[in-house]
Amino acid sequence: MGKIIKSFVLFTFLVLPSLVSGSILETKLVTWSDLRKLNYKTGEMPESIRKLMGKPIKIPGFAVPLEGDDGFEYVKEFLLVPTFGACIHVPPPPPNQVIHVILDEPVPFEKLSFAIWITGIMEIGEYFIEGSNDFGEQIYDTETSYLIRGLSVEEYD
Repeated sequence: MGKIIKSFVLFTFLVLPSLVSGSILETKLVTWSDLRKLNYKTGEMPESIRKLMGKPIKIPGFAVPLEGDDGFEYVKEFLLVPTFGACIHVPPPPPNQVIHVILDEPVPFEKLSFAIWITGIMEIGEYFIEGSNDFGEQIYDTETSYLIRGLSVEEYD
């Protein structure tokens, strides 16, 4: 029994601090120029992008709401883009400049009206998002190379 306790104490003092201060729990600040390095046509991905997969990141941008409650008072799903008004025009930005964000908890629509920071877990792949209105008419379709499972949304200062 004493060996088990000593092993646990040793683990606590040696391993746990490295997990907390190490890359497992660190949130990496990412820029749009970082994401631009992914070649969405060939799929070539630099190591710097590959290291972001499954990791928590933080990136600023502008939201284009996709899914919300009936009155869009609260939004749970949106596209994050680097510039105001992107994705509302044709052609849309390239896939390596659009992030599909799915939040754990909906946020008020007003919170997405200005520049924001999004923090969440990064996934990289080929995603196609299309939406239609209540009459079944397709109103948008967008390709993206990135998906973030969003943990938090903050106002950009």
